This record gives sequence, structure tokens and C-alpha cells, in this order.
Amino acid sequence: MVIDRPAPTASRRTLLRAIPLGALGLAAAPALGACTHASERLDAESNAIPVVDVSDIAEVPELAALLPPAIRDRGELVNGAALNYAPGEFVGDDGQAVGYDMDILAAIGRVLGLATRTESAVFAQIIPAIGSKYDVGMSSFTVNEERLQTVSMVSYFRAGMSYAVKTGNPYGIDPKNLCGTRAAHQVGTYMDDVVVELDAACRDAGGKGVTDLPYMGNADAATSVAGGKADILLADSPVVAYAVDRSRGELEQIGGIEDSALNGIVVAKDQPELAAALQGAVQHLIDSGRMREILAAWGNESGMIERSEVDPQP
Repeated sequence: MVIDRPAPTASRRTLLRAIPLGALGLAAAPALGACTHASERLDAESNAIPVVDVSDIAEVPELAALLPPAIRDRGELVNGAALNYAPGEFVGDDGQAVGYDMDILAAIGRVLGLATRTESAVFAQIIPAIGSKYDVGMSSFTVNEERLQTVSMVSYFRAGMSYAVKTGNPYGIDPKNLCGTRAAHQVGTYMDDVVVELDAACRDAGGKGVTDLPYMGNADAATSVAGGKADILLADSPVVAYAVDRSRGELEQIGGIEDSALNGIVVAKDQPELAAALQGAVQHLIDSGRMREILAAWGNESGMIERSEVDPQP
């Protein structure tokens, strides 16, 4: 599954930090054989979908009262999402939209006394349709200044770029020095640019380059690392956290989350009541512990924020 999301620009997240010359000691890049049985198990586990039950979340009347009358009377919140970004939002085996964004959306609906419905959309076409075709856009949108000029955004999660290696880091991979390593990632994501720029920086500084190992899906990239075909997995932090959580001990995350930014629910600027209701619902889920429960089920508790805001500063 290739992510059909626009390739990264500086407005979404800064691509790379400068690589200091002192960090160019070469990392070992061992050549191992084919995937192990453990990595085959990882491939199966990475497609597992947790069951998150939000049916016991009660409506909060004072928050439901903030809703615009048209949405409250309709009784349904319509979401537009690009269903190609596991574990945030993707299509399950039954053809339904699944992911932590979908579970959070369902929980928000419970707090506001609304049913929720997600329609599959092309990522770039969601924001132009907010307020007409869709009430909200919940599709791993990074909060940035460009988007805040045209829509409002309600923060609910924080994501960045992170790394995973085979458990125990047997090859001593340093995420600050990837020269000489084999880097696995999903093709079509902004990791394409990250690996190219890392490789160029290493070569320009006189070191060994970074071998680019693109895969059609993140599950395949993670399996490659677990089986020794690649040294390190590069991906957005939710993707890495999910892969590690599903790996049954085959993978571990190394380093921190880099270039992190808030994710936000997109709302039309002329619907401040809806934005206020959503912010209140997200904060209620945070304060009650249900947000942490949902994110933990998807291996993404590290993306928790403590305070939701309308139009937060990027």
C-alpha cells in the first residue's frame, strides 16, 4: 500500500538536521540471509488490528450543546480521510475504516452524542471540501501555518520521525550516524527524500553512503529489518511505534522522535462552535484517560498530548 499523501515539504516537517563531521564514523552494515521465521511472524502481526471499545463513553451534555444546530439535528459527524496511513487511518480486512484516528473520532462522537462516518478521500482534496462535503478532516494532518490560514485545527496528537532496529541493536546503529547503513522505508513517503539527503550528506563528507531500501508497505520494511535484510527502519513515529508494538520483541525503537509536530482535526473557519465542541471532547478524552487507552492499544501512547487547543501555534 503506497501512501497517496503529498510528498513532504518544509511546511510539514523539517526534513533533516545538519550532519556534523564528527558524526561520520561508519556504522557496520552486515549482510545477513533471507527473512527468518520471526520476521514472517512480524509481517503477520503488523497487520493485526486491535479492538477498541468506546461504547461505554457517555455523552457530555454541556459539550454536545456547543455543536452547530445543523450537525446536532443531523446526529452525525462526517469525516474525510485518506485511508492509506496505518496505523492512523487505513482500510481493514472487512473494508471498513480503522486506525487510531478512527477510534478517537468514534470516541469524540460518543462524547458529543453523535454517530460518526468516515468517507475515503484523496488527501489533497480533503481540506478544500471541509464545511461542505465533510464536517471535519481527521487524517493525520500536521498543524502548520499554511493550513491555519484557510482552516481551523484542533490538536489531539503529536508525531514526528523515528527509527527502529532489530532488538538489542546488534549492529550498534546510531540514528545520528546512518552512513554505511541499509535504510528500509515505505516508498512514496517523505522518507524517500530523507534517505536521499542523508546519503548525499554522508558522501559529501567523505563517508559511506546510505543504501536506500524502499518497500511498498511499512510492514514489509519492518519485516526486512527484523529479518536482517535492512539495518534500520525509518518512518513517521506512529508507524514505527505500531511496528515495534506488533513485533513481539523483534524490533525496538532507538533514538527519540525528531522534528515532531502536532496533528489536528480540520474544521472550517466559519464553524467556531464545532471547533470548540471538538476541543472540549478531545480534552475530555485526555482527562478521563480514554485517549491514552486508545493510543496505547495502537502502540502509540508516546503521541499523547496533555492539552488540546483550537489553532495551536505550530
